[in-house]
Amino acid sequence: MTPTTLPPRDAIDAVIFDAGGVLLLPDAEAGRAALAELHPESAPADWHRAHYAALLVLEEMETIDWSVHSRTIALEVGVRDEHLDAAAVLIEGVMTSTWVAVDGAAETLRALAGADFKLAVVSNAWGTIAEWLEQHKVCSVSDGELPRVAAVIDSHLVGIEKPDPRIFQLALDRLGVPSDRSLYVGDTVRFDVNGALAAGLHPVHVDPYRFCTGPHSHIASLAELTDWLVAD
Repeated sequence: MTPTTLPPRDAIDAVIFDAGGVLLLPDAEAGRAALAELHPESAPADWHRAHYAALLVLEEMETIDWSVHSRTIALEVGVRDEHLDAAAVLIEGVMTSTWVAVDGAAETLRALAGADFKLAVVSNAWGTIAEWLEQHKVCSVSDGELPRVAAVIDSHLVGIEKPDPRIFQLALDRLGVPSDRSLYVGDTVRFDVNGALAAGLHPVHVDPYRFCTGPHSHIASLAELTDWLVAD
């Protein structure tokens, strides 16, 4: 699949990634274990779909309420109504502590780096995202065996959150690349697509279940991004 609203490959010098929902996902097994007494029947695939389905709720909120987001995940994995509040608390614990690498994340970064794209990460996070990316062998800002990114910009550490365009500019400054020659790959419209557009980047929306019908570019997986940018 080729994103049709993006410039040609030779007009792109940098790719900046969101972390959650793009390079990392909440650990489905940790979620299942946390909810085992309330709802033992959920499967990993349910948790994967629930992550992206719950993002739709964020788009509809005037003010973000993360407890509603967690309740939506619980509902999506099949928790009964009377257990939603208890499940939401447990899910919030998983969301703030236990994530795993998205399949193919490191391979995508390695392929893009090998094709001379400059790379960075910009994430609304808790101050630990660089550590998690390295822990799960996705990427690192240090030289070594992992794919290298020029910067991991964590909102908690810099005091700016997406969709504020200033947080994207921090990564662009580190990369030394103008915004109009950069992609931003994220999993929400509210934070990622709108923020990237405000900062002048080209947004690519990771949307595995085709929930979004917006006019921007979509991909179902990182493999699609690699296939497009690193063509033979």
